[in-house]
Amino acid sequence: MTICRTLFFLGLLIGLGRSITTAQKITPEQARTDFSYLKRKLDLLHPGMGYYTPKPQMEQLYDSLYNGLTASMDYLTFFRHISPLVTSLKDGHTNLNHKKSFIGKNTRFIPFYIRPVEGQYYISHNVSADTSLHRGTELLTINGRTVSALHTELMEADRSGSDGDNLTGRRQWSLVQFADYYAAWYGWADSITITYRQPADTLIRRARVGCLTLNNFRANMQRRYRNEIDYRPNLSVRVIDTLTHTAILRVSTFMSHKKKDPFQWAFNRRLKRAFREIRNENVQNLIVDMQGNGGGVVLNSAHLLQYWMPKPFTIMEQEEMKKAARNELISRWNPFSALNFSLQYKSNGKGGFANRSSRRRFHPRNRTAFKGNLYFMMNGASFSAATSVLAKTLDAGLGTFVGEACGSAYWGDFAGHFKTITLPNSRIQVRIPLKKLTHAVVADRANGFTVEPDFTVTRSYDDLMTNRDYVLEYTLRLIREGIVARPGINWPATKTRPLQASR
Repeated sequence: MTICRTLFFLGLLIGLGRSITTAQKITPEQARTDFSYLKRKLDLLHPGMGYYTPKPQMEQLYDSLYNGLTASMDYLTFFRHISPLVTSLKDGHTNLNHKKSFIGKNTRFIPFYIRPVEGQYYISHNVSADTSLHRGTELLTINGRTVSALHTELMEADRSGSDGDNLTGRRQWSLVQFADYYAAWYGWADSITITYRQPADTLIRRARVGCLTLNNFRANMQRRYRNEIDYRPNLSVRVIDTLTHTAILRVSTFMSHKKKDPFQWAFNRRLKRAFREIRNENVQNLIVDMQGNGGGVVLNSAHLLQYWMPKPFTIMEQEEMKKAARNELISRWNPFSALNFSLQYKSNGKGGFANRSSRRRFHPRNRTAFKGNLYFMMNGASFSAATSVLAKTLDAGLGTFVGEACGSAYWGDFAGHFKTITLPNSRIQVRIPLKKLTHAVVADRANGFTVEPDFTVTRSYDDLMTNRDYVLEYTLRLIREGIVARPGINWPATKTRPLQASR
């Protein structure tokens, strides 16, 4: 994920810090009320209860956690106590979030970006006052605990952006947003004690490092690493190799860049402009960069697919929701919402509802269709609607996938519409998806639980030290060597070489 997107998400995905409200004490009665309220809402609304974790196992976990609420506890302890129930869903769209008052302008964060190389953890960007902590410094411990142990615990504590038992999404987000996750799970402090090794040095050193507010964190990033921040706008096109006629299309989100764009027209206009440019530049190899794309509007993912799918297609085979979800889609103040619901949904024969138009067909673009070789750069943070694009492309027998497995499942996910509930006493918030979205794909064409890369690419220490875009470099090497995993269906014949071993 680029530094630009990391800065944007810092402080947004999960609860971020601690204010004076962490001193709040929650009585056993209040805790049990909140916990049973959460369980009831999940049972009523979540379409994936029992999908990844069997219901009897979830019931047993709930009983164990509920019976453990026997003494008063502070807010953060209660937050951590109920987290296992939410994470047991193994659903990347279900988020346990701190109450609104938990974040404040004085919230402070660990002042590093940390990146892994072969099981070790290094500082890639340092925004602390201690400028001796250069890039490539191996970070060993934080407040007496190894970074490896902290990373593992944070991966288990929050499954946002990762479905099922897939590890890539959890690994990606918990490191890209390590400062966020750390503050949310452990609380924040003015400073931390670290042990570390400088590059090309065996001596283990110890230091006390001050933590930064979000504004200071961002300001230092802009000042120290301005040239490394990725300012590419969404859906931008850049020709990067004229010899092989290669261009890169950056798809960072499936949301419109305009706040007020309910029909996503701005997204579609940019998309059309991008593929006109691709056609005019005679691009024969198109790299679609979907690293860090957390999703957005499914309709926009369909619009992107129209530019390379060979035949008319549908995105979703089915969209279903539980009976109680109907009340969340009908507004009392809008007399037409009930009629609109009846027009869009019908009974699914299982006590819930199904979308009448889920199998909407989309037709390929003709004049601006891309008929060359497709390469996809992806990682664990390629999630939700981004996975929909990758799954449909794989299902069509197209594309060469480079990087690491994406975050969502090949079959689909739980998303579409959401209900955010607030627990009555602690005020903790939980975002619950209301729909089960099943991709219109053939199961036998999957290459794993999620979409797996044809070429797995990992960061080397030299990549870290030079801040090299190692996934892009590897993809360009494939193109220059004429290596294509899937040349396409019904497209003009393309010269290809045999698929080689991954890096």
